[in-house]
Amino acid sequence: MLTDTELEQMFAELKTPAAGRELIRRMRSKGPVRELQYRMTGVRTRLVSKKMGGRALYAESRTCEFPAIYIREQDHITQELWPQPITIDLTIEGRKGSTRVQHTPDLFAIEPDRFIVEEWRELPRLMRLAEERPHSFYRDEDGKWHYIQAEEHFKDLGIEYRLCCSDEHPRVLLSNLMFLEDYALESTPVVSDEVRARLTAVLSEHKRLPHLQLVVEHGFAADHIFQLILDGVAYVDLHETLVRETGQLIIYRDETIARADAVLNRDPEAALPSSALVISSGQRFLFDGVRYEVVLPGRTQITVLNLETNKNSVLPMALVQELFNKQYLGPAAAQKAEKGTCTDAILNAKSLGDALDRLDALHNPEAAGVTDRTLRRWRERTKGLNSPQEQLDALMTRNPGNTTSRLPADAVKLAEKVLEEWHNTAKCPTKQSSYNTYVTLCSSGDTKPMSRSAFYKWIDRHENVAARKGKRKAYQDAPIPLTYDFKHPVHGVLPHEICYCDHTILNIFLKGSAVEDLGKPTITLMVDGSLSKARAFYLSYSPASSTSVLMCLRDYVRRNNRLPKILVLDNGKEFHSHALLLFCSLFGITIRWRRASHPRDSTIVERMLGVTEKEIIQQLDGNSIAMKDPRMVSSTHHPDKHIRWTLPALHGVFEYFLFDVHCKRIHPRFGMSPDDQEKRQLLEYGSRSHVVVRYDQTLKLLTAPHCGPATRVIDRKRGVYADGMWYWHDRLALAEKGEECEVRTELWRMRILYVCFRGNWYVAQARDGGRLEGRYRQEFELQLREENRARKTDAQKDKNSVENSQKRERLWRDPAEWDERLRDQLSEAYYLYEKLGMAEVLPEAKNPMGGIVDISTGKGSELDMLYAVQGEPGVYVAREIEPAEVEANATADGNTKPKKVKLKAEPATPAGPNSHPSSLQQPVRTAVAPAAVTDDDYF
Repeated sequence: MLTDTELEQMFAELKTPAAGRELIRRMRSKGPVRELQYRMTGVRTRLVSKKMGGRALYAESRTCEFPAIYIREQDHITQELWPQPITIDLTIEGRKGSTRVQHTPDLFAIEPDRFIVEEWRELPRLMRLAEERPHSFYRDEDGKWHYIQAEEHFKDLGIEYRLCCSDEHPRVLLSNLMFLEDYALESTPVVSDEVRARLTAVLSEHKRLPHLQLVVEHGFAADHIFQLILDGVAYVDLHETLVRETGQLIIYRDETIARADAVLNRDPEAALPSSALVISSGQRFLFDGVRYEVVLPGRTQITVLNLETNKNSVLPMALVQELFNKQYLGPAAAQKAEKGTCTDAILNAKSLGDALDRLDALHNPEAAGVTDRTLRRWRERTKGLNSPQEQLDALMTRNPGNTTSRLPADAVKLAEKVLEEWHNTAKCPTKQSSYNTYVTLCSSGDTKPMSRSAFYKWIDRHENVAARKGKRKAYQDAPIPLTYDFKHPVHGVLPHEICYCDHTILNIFLKGSAVEDLGKPTITLMVDGSLSKARAFYLSYSPASSTSVLMCLRDYVRRNNRLPKILVLDNGKEFHSHALLLFCSLFGITIRWRRASHPRDSTIVERMLGVTEKEIIQQLDGNSIAMKDPRMVSSTHHPDKHIRWTLPALHGVFEYFLFDVHCKRIHPRFGMSPDDQEKRQLLEYGSRSHVVVRYDQTLKLLTAPHCGPATRVIDRKRGVYADGMWYWHDRLALAEKGEECEVRTELWRMRILYVCFRGNWYVAQARDGGRLEGRYRQEFELQLREENRARKTDAQKDKNSVENSQKRERLWRDPAEWDERLRDQLSEAYYLYEKLGMAEVLPEAKNPMGGIVDISTGKGSELDMLYAVQGEPGVYVAREIEPAEVEANATADGNTKPKKVKLKAEPATPAGPNSHPSSLQQPVRTAVAPAAVTDDDYF
């Protein structure tokens, strides 16, 4: 980014007016003037820009705005880039007077010799704007689009304005930049001089070699070849050749050899049938389903008549030719013939013979033996068609019959009224009720209604599913459209390039070591788009949240030592959390939010979730798939009576299926297993080992969620305030007034927080947090929520009541009853992820009571009294109470619970100066678990 001094120097060199300077300063200081707009058909993208110092740049279109941002991010010309920089007011003079329009351009860029504002649109939309508002939008002879009012507005400010079409994007270059992006990183290792010299010698000898031959026969690593292409040692035309198509990729010695090879060895073009658009007076053509007729052709532009609106428009000749070449526009006769073309007609020998006779008659009219009127009709059909195939298709005999409607106009008009006001409504009436309404309406107007069968056929043709059942049902019933990749596949090319993430609640009940029914778990799954292969998953009893996404990313690195380049997510709240956005910014992960209510955009992960339910969940005891129709389930077959599986056991089943079974089966998409496909990709595309992410304490810290706001103000006497209490570490006493630190939580131990103080992470302990020892964070948050709810309920009853005040005081002073079921759920999860190394971040944060199912203490126990009196002076170690002491403390009615772990605190030996080798450890009260939980308790 430019400094203020460099920017002022540019102002002076470019002689930017004062108003333009003020506008540019405002655009740079305020950033985007609006939030990322939500459109049902748009895919929103978040790109972390290194050129902009790690700032996140948002695009509202994956195929239009995002390529413009990405290319400017990769080039060496653009110095700064600001999306949605400003909103301007424009006054447009039209046929009905002046109109005020607010316009927000897509991009503002700073280049060494100019300031430029860009607006990107799709070609069909620009064409409609040029037809509807020719006084504002037009295309010149050079093929450049113009927005007259916007250009005049920014010209007065010393800023260039460009209206760009999405077809201007160099799609091949864009795909190659994405493919080679990893080799442009600063961390890319330098290719040795020996490999560089050997490749130069091989290419000097052979001039040109296929990529696979260099890899297989000559033993070059694909990583070295692609890196040397960027260094200029080898040559590939990145503007014309797709590097990812390694089967056809040719590596050249230099650009001259490549150009000569393109000229000398070019394959002759095959003679294919093609339509020719003849620009002559009276010629008709179709654009976007609308018929036009050429009124006055010229050398550079033509005047056309819209046959539906009877309005004239002037179009540049180059634009018409480009639309025709891209198949946006075609001859009207060809379009008309195409509607009637079908396989049966082509295979009909008689129809084909008639067409051949008619074509001969047109070539030899004297020997045809038909009237001139018939010949004129046949010439009209073949007008503008040069291909013999298309001429035959236009001359084929078709007998559609009499298609003129025999229904009275009044009857059809009333049917349309019933359709709009009754049938196509949210109440979704039946066709029978709609016909009854229609007959009643016709009888009141003395109109003869159409028959029931005719009405049913008519209503089927005009029924609107979206109006009757909603947009989701219409999306489900609609045909699946073709998806164009714009020279780069939507699901990616490389391993770990595009990853899809989603959650779902699994249809199975699980049990714990103490509670027989812990409920249903939730799975967060990440699937590689290029391989249709699972990369990571996370099981828990907690609802889907940003925490589960971060834990799944932690598991992703644990398994693969990599992170995805692009993460495709839906529009859930957890996928827009600050913690996730910060993690993606730190590791340069691009986020792509798919369209709302379009699950086919994430079909990779949706299908994987469906496979797991069909092949895993449906085979296990306690599955609740039958409960989708609960009235058909007998009490003896209810799933809660057949619960056998625990969370660790289910995790093991998923891990075995996803990473040992499914990835080794032949996939119909590749004709081989995903594992074999990945090995092939690593050989042909390169392993990219320099982008490895280490699974260490730093990664675990960055995947630990924040405690509300990311940073907290430090109190030099009390520490950091979070969750209604103060957390302390001795280092915090060095903080200056008003100094802040980043705070992250530990899921598996409520009593501690991680604080980042002056670049170092420390474990902060909760003051007066003895009751929290061994508690999990979710357990505490749920209890705190219950306490807050109880306080509000009491306050509503009697705000000033002494009795209720005492209740609130007692509720705050004494711990409430902890949820045993929740405790068992979290103990199951802690046991699992502690074994996998995904639990506490730092060793000093180890939860000493994490494996204990029941650690509750009664009201007024000796431990509570000791904490209340002692406060914070020393270190206390809990020990198990002897059986004799349990008997002595039993109540009069003998209702002692022997299974509960009762603790009694004793003063411990003071810790020595070397007791805590790590500077992260703070001397605090700790508790030692009296018994360990074995594997037999879970499996």
